[in-house]
Amino acid sequence: MNQQLTEAIRWFALGVSVVPVRPQSKVAAVRWTEYTQRLTTPSEIVRWFSRPTFRNYGVVCGKRHGQPGYLVVVDFDDLTAGITWLSALNQETFTVATSRGLHAYFFVDEPVSTTHFEGGDVKATGYVLGAGSTHPSGWIYSVVYDTPVMNIRSIRDVIDLPGKSQPAAQPRPQPLILSSNTSGFSNAWDSAENQAPTLIQTIRQRFSLLDLLPDAQKTDPTGRWWIARCPLHDDNNPSMWVDTHRQLCGCYAGCNGGRPMDVINLYSQLQGTSNQRAIEYFQNLLVAR
Repeated sequence: MNQQLTEAIRWFALGVSVVPVRPQSKVAAVRWTEYTQRLTTPSEIVRWFSRPTFRNYGVVCGKRHGQPGYLVVVDFDDLTAGITWLSALNQETFTVATSRGLHAYFFVDEPVSTTHFEGGDVKATGYVLGAGSTHPSGWIYSVVYDTPVMNIRSIRDVIDLPGKSQPAAQPRPQPLILSSNTSGFSNAWDSAENQAPTLIQTIRQRFSLLDLLPDAQKTDPTGRWWIARCPLHDDNNPSMWVDTHRQLCGCYAGCNGGRPMDVINLYSQLQGTSNQRAIEYFQNLLVAR
């Protein structure tokens, strides 16, 4: 079963419509607005996605069909900013890396309008390209966190938006658009709201993925793209790509579920430990320096 068909069935089970999108495009191949009012049928899903006719598909945001709540996608324009924001959440949610940033999916109880925030948008209407689709630039949307979509009361529970604040009786977490200032901290665990994201940013800036991949070879003259033997499986044909611009790597053979990894994720996989332990390891190295 191909990825598009698998994902379409997954969303169908969650009461969310998917629509076919033209190849390497964001333009729907059908009159997609119909599917804001009804759920895609199984026969449509099979007809569209069981054959390689449509490699791209859109996940329709808004009210779910036959199930309570709304699908809302937080769209970050920058991947690093999005990963930093995600790291501050107490739980993971289904997340996809886009051509520039990421899409984090949420089921919310309260309806919300499509809204712009500093660094991105909250998409409550329309559709977003799903995992496995190809952006017009050639970038393939890939899963970052293959976990269930998080259920929350309001999208304001996870991100600050312009407009009216929530009542004091129902406080939400501190704003999660986080400062990029990485100087002058002595103990990164003193403040969970500010210091932990700062520490993660500092680790990504100070420690290169290439330090963990000594056999990596540069594949383009700019030095951005590298290829290496994947240390997570018996790799006779180098299958790990490295993007030094974004400080992310991934394995073409599907290690780590095919999800991109930063230096923290890769170290935790190599050592068989948690991301938190990996952060503590790099924190100790920073102190030693």
